Amino acid sequence: MRFKILAYTFIIAAALSGCRKNKYSGMKIDSIDVEGYVQAYTILDDGYKDFLLYIKDHSTADSNAIKDYRKVMYTLSSNGFPDIEYFMYVHNRLSPVVEAIAQNPGVERYPGIGTADLSFMEAGEREYRKYLEDTTLSEDKKKFYREQMSQIETTMLDIMNKKEKNKAWLALIRENIDASLELSDTDIMQLTILESEVSHL
Repeated sequence: MRFKILAYTFIIAAALSGCRKNKYSGMKIDSIDVEGYVQAYTILDDGYKDFLLYIKDHSTADSNAIKDYRKVMYTLSSNGFPDIEYFMYVHNRLSPVVEAIAQNPGVERYPGIGTADLSFMEAGEREYRKYLEDTTLSEDKKKFYREQMSQIETTMLDIMNKKEKNKAWLALIRENIDASLELSDTDIMQLTILESEVSHL
């Protein structure tokens, strides 16, 4: 009986040691992590693909097995990652988001529109309306201001339509990723840009 208990204990210990948990497991990923990940991944994709392939196939990192280890570490630390393990943790949490983005190539999305500020256009339109109220304006001036207003209205309508499509895009991605990530709209759009610009390993 005692032998069976000891054997069972060794089996459990071996299983646990084989499933070494990342020391960062459970940490919340914030927008700073996302921004650092996007910047670091872009550099790594451009010059250190071997490292990206390495972390794809390994759950833990061995510095002796990583090509250009010093340069990789410089890239990571320059973008907010104190060690490879933290980058791997963030990568394992965010790569499914990038995969979800890649699986929907035909869905319209406009990452650059998300932060577009329409206030200056609205102010311009109000200014032109004031000019048109001036009874001393020549017909040529009135025509010019009407054309300017028309261009502003067309641009604003286009941006608003794109923002609506972005809302649908964000909702689609959120349906297909782990809700515990709690990514902001900007985070998802940054990852959307990343997916379009880097290699698919």
